[in-house]
Amino acid sequence: MKNDYSVDDAEYFSSLIPEGRDWFSPKEAGNIIGRSDQFVRDSFNSGKIMGHTSNGMAKKGAEKKTYLRVHRDAIVLYLLESANYTTESFMRSIESIISRCSAYQLARLEKVIRDRLYPKKGRYVR
Repeated sequence: MKNDYSVDDAEYFSSLIPEGRDWFSPKEAGNIIGRSDQFVRDSFNSGKIMGHTSNGMAKKGAEKKTYLRVHRDAIVLYLLESANYTTESFMRSIESIISRCSAYQLARLEKVIRDRLYPKKGRYVR
């Protein structure tokens, strides 16, 4: 999909990242994208995932250990650039599958969708 993404695509991938946080450790970023923390570090070092390193305790240039943090926007950008589909093509695929479902399967899907759209009070919605 390289560089052919839309606002809808960015919103879709952004919705996969936990709200209320902007910065993530390599382990947390790896959990979001379904990869290991080492993959995130390697991707950072090769420039595939953007982030920041810091060690606020050491003098500049004397850092022995640095901490890597990845911003939510960098995670969204990575997901956008690594996806081989658009939100539109993804939705067309889902619609194609749904069009072949039985009445029973559609009723089950309808319940899941209704519960997701109209959650019961006190229920966690992801």
